[in-house]
Amino acid sequence: MKIPRLYVENAEKHEGRKVVIENNGKVIKFLDKDEEYSGDGKVLYQVIYDDFDNYVLMGQVTRDMLIEYEVGGVKQITYIKKGTRLLEVPAEGYKVYPIVDFGCRILEGHRIAALQSRKGDISFVNTPVNGIVLFLKEVPAKRENYVFYILPEEEIKFKEE
Repeated sequence: MKIPRLYVENAEKHEGRKVVIENNGKVIKFLDKDEEYSGDGKVLYQVIYDDFDNYVLMGQVTRDMLIEYEVGGVKQITYIKKGTRLLEVPAEGYKVYPIVDFGCRILEGHRIAALQSRKGDISFVNTPVNGIVLFLKEVPAKRENYVFYILPEEEIKFKEE
């Protein structure tokens, strides 16, 4: 699986690629590196995907962001507005084996990680909500730790005008 691309509004360090969001997320334009934009939309800049958690504070997204990822050979785009609430699900054990990857749609009660104890017992981490896995963060520690960032289904809104 390819590493997703993350675009963030007002990024201090960026890699040059840009995306423009117009009409409250209904129009998305990908710009070339040298192309300039002179409209009233929001310009999002590509940043390193591993910095995703830098733009989440207390389970809330601090800036508008767009994630472009590939799931099963199909490109998907997720636009997340500032203020959107994310669910952070920790998985800690002697050995942790993630079952789902970023971009996967998950259902309430489904397994997202397998945990192995020192004795060899296996237990599972289940998701408490329906949603989409946006990011997996590996936390460096003595024991293996992962944090799954999930966009709950309640936060996915389709507004019609």
